[in-house]
Amino acid sequence: MPRQIKSGVMPIEELRRQWSEAWGINPHARIGRTMLEKSLVYKQRELAGLGMTAEQSKRLEQLIKTYRRNPNCFDTTQVSLKPGTRLVRVWNGERHSVLVQPDGFEFSGRHYDNLSRIATEITGSKWNGWVFFGLKRKESSQ
Repeated sequence: MPRQIKSGVMPIEELRRQWSEAWGINPHARIGRTMLEKSLVYKQRELAGLGMTAEQSKRLEQLIKTYRRNPNCFDTTQVSLKPGTRLVRVWNGERHSVLVQPDGFEFSGRHYDNLSRIATEITGSKWNGWVFFGLKRKESSQ
C-alpha cells in the first residue's frame, strides 16, 4: 500500500524528487504543491496495483458518458452556474441582483431565459450578459 502524503508537510524539493521518480519525468516548474501531491498519490496507487478509487472510477464513467453524448462538451470555457447562485453587479451606483434558477434567471421578480436580456435592461444598451456579470472576459480585438 502506498504511504500517505500529508498535505504541505513534505518539503517541496523532496515532493518534486519523489514525483519525478514515480512518473519518470521532471514535473513542470509551474505545477503547484496540491497537484504534485495528488498526482503522486495517484501514481503510487497505480504502481502498487490499486488503480483508481471507486469514487474516481465513478467520476470517470460520468465524464465518458457526457463525452459520448456531446464530444464538444469539454471545449467550452463558459462557467456552469448552479441554481441558487446570486449574481450581483453595481451599475451607475445601483446594485442589481440576479438569482440563477434551474430553467433561467430571476431579476426584479421576473423570469428571463438569458443574462443578456437582463444586462440590456439594466444598461439600456446591448450587452453580453456573461461579460456584464463578470463570468466571461471580453475578448480583446487584435
